[in-house]
Amino acid sequence: MVTQTAAQQSQAGVLPFRISPRRNFNDRWLKILIYGPYGVGKSTLAGSSIDVSGMADVLMLDAESGDLVLEDNPRIKRADDIEHVRVTTFLQVARVQEFLKAHCVKRDSNDVDGMRRVEAMLKGVDTSAIQEPRRFRTVIVDSLSEVEAYCMYGLLKVNEGQLLTGSSDEIDVARFDEFRKNNMMMQVLVRALRDLPMHVIFVCGQQYVQDELKRFHYGPQMTGKLSSQIQGFVDIVGFLRASPPDDTGRAPRRLFVQPVERFDAKNRRASYPGAYFDDPTMLSIMQAVGLERA
Repeated sequence: MVTQTAAQQSQAGVLPFRISPRRNFNDRWLKILIYGPYGVGKSTLAGSSIDVSGMADVLMLDAESGDLVLEDNPRIKRADDIEHVRVTTFLQVARVQEFLKAHCVKRDSNDVDGMRRVEAMLKGVDTSAIQEPRRFRTVIVDSLSEVEAYCMYGLLKVNEGQLLTGSSDEIDVARFDEFRKNNMMMQVLVRALRDLPMHVIFVCGQQYVQDELKRFHYGPQMTGKLSSQIQGFVDIVGFLRASPPDDTGRAPRRLFVQPVERFDAKNRRASYPGAYFDDPTMLSIMQAVGLERA
């Protein structure tokens, strides 16, 4: 097998790699994973992105029918402007990622007619009904834990109806090969979503896990090594929890972005040195990391 040297590739106009300035195009986009217990307000926090001018328009991939929390929510002013896609299979999530990749090309080239045609098709309406097409700058995946469950269902070739009724005696239990494929497929999907030129918010449940030193701590609710692997794909991993109610019955929320206790958290955005956000919104987070003006 004959391979070209770097000089030969350069002469042919094909470069083996390219050197770029330290700051690149992706610095303008926030990639964040928010996890915590059920009911703590993860979807509300993610949904508050619609109230940030630099994050709208917003598309939510709803994998667990959790969009009801956004209705009449006093912490989200423009909840009705969030567009929703109900996903029930891993393949549907992959198809949405493909749509968003193409959409971003049209968005950045200001292809209004192209965006209008695709949006009308996906909404099942005539193009005349779309006066101003959506320009998505944020995607919310709610939640990764459910998307992974759909991935495993697909690998085992079962559906929820079979699981609920026990109508099939051929339902397999996941083995090593299925777990390995599940890990690879989820990594590819999360990377593909993360690499979109837009803000990406992953929502995830929590689980109590044990590290290599037999120490227990909270982490994202994903199978096996995925819990730690997906954390490397994003800029911020935030653990959201509620404090005990005060005298007024209010339970303040705190989003930890540094592992100051027994939970996973991180923050690559050096512009914000703090360990947590109190009563966070996406606006306060975006302002703190320098992506939105205060």
